[in-house]
Amino acid sequence: MSGPLAHAAFRNVVWGRAASFVGNGMAPVALSFAVLDLTGSVTQLGLVVGARSVAAVVATVFGGVLADRLPRRLLLQSTAFGAAVTQTAVGLSLLGGVASVPLLMLLSALNGAFAAVELPATTALVPQTVPGELLRRANALLRTFTSFATVSGAAAGSLLIGWAGPSWGILADAVSFAVAGLFFRRLRVGAVPRPAGRRSLLGDLGEGRDEFLRHRWLWSVVLHACVWQLIWAGGVQVIGPAVAEAHTSARTWGFVLAAQTVGAVAGGVLALRWRPRAALATGVLLTSFSAVLPWSLAVEPRAAVLVPAAFLAGVAMEQVNVALTVAVQERVASDRLARVTSYQVLGSSVAVPLGQILAGPLASLYGQERVLGAAGVCIVAVTLAVLAVPDVRAVRTEGGPDKARTRPRDEPVT
Repeated sequence: MSGPLAHAAFRNVVWGRAASFVGNGMAPVALSFAVLDLTGSVTQLGLVVGARSVAAVVATVFGGVLADRLPRRLLLQSTAFGAAVTQTAVGLSLLGGVASVPLLMLLSALNGAFAAVELPATTALVPQTVPGELLRRANALLRTFTSFATVSGAAAGSLLIGWAGPSWGILADAVSFAVAGLFFRRLRVGAVPRPAGRRSLLGDLGEGRDEFLRHRWLWSVVLHACVWQLIWAGGVQVIGPAVAEAHTSARTWGFVLAAQTVGAVAGGVLALRWRPRAALATGVLLTSFSAVLPWSLAVEPRAAVLVPAAFLAGVAMEQVNVALTVAVQERVASDRLARVTSYQVLGSSVAVPLGQILAGPLASLYGQERVLGAAGVCIVAVTLAVLAVPDVRAVRTEGGPDKARTRPRDEPVT
């Protein structure tokens, strides 16, 4: 059996996605230093970064509608070139001395909207590029390549920013998006059958919502992801750096974050080889191992403990990410897949700001160690609760005997 990379259409998706993620690894650091150089204000930086996040959330659901209405190849190509234009404008405005916070907020918001449209379109496109039996390997490969591209981009961006300045880092990001657009332009896939008749935008949104809610296993796992993100965003991403700085150093925390990303790459490689029949339930179960990191921060915040814990969390979380993506691709109709993916992404990430806001006050009231300890307990508890849902345990992938496919497989075009 040939692997996913034997299919030309899938190769173009992989290289296009990886190219954009190389730039995405550079962009956050470059933009942060650019805004700080321009204004010297953390508050102004928050406005620019926040504008991108808000636009991404708003565009996520509508991105799914567009990806189910329009040719996905054309949509990916357009969003990649659009992102290249916005980042070019940011870089040139900084180099030309005409940049302002309102202008950067506008361009960042546009860039966030383009990124939000790209994810559901890519997820919906993968089943059109490989046979069904290769879906798990294809998604694992795609996530591995993008994780590695992010790490590489962050490293290259740090060097470029230190050598030439943040403006050039943003312009390099623009080039990466343009390269991604060229790969997406080479995609050749079959058309997805769509229902006849005109539909309203709200009607499309409602249809996607109904399809999402129809699958109890899906919204149960997304609810799990929502709670996990709430806990992780506050307990690890906000309290974690403060604990690391107090007990070790800021550099140690950088190693911890890098270890989690490397763990995600390793988790993708593992998912290529390991194919449990109950992949979704197994992936959910493995998320309980991520509780080791907040517990380590609470009890033994040393690099020798934190780095392996972060690596383990990265490996574990990648298993559920791959399993959920495959399960959705196998069980949701092609003409609704992007919209369902949008609701999945939105549901998983909507609680992140709340976790970030609550972390500080909770730590002040109860102490950092207690909050981190409780965070680990909550991760294990919500994992067990979701595993108690029969539909989650019943999901089988890779052609398992009890798999009830709800749609015909799109023929890949190579």
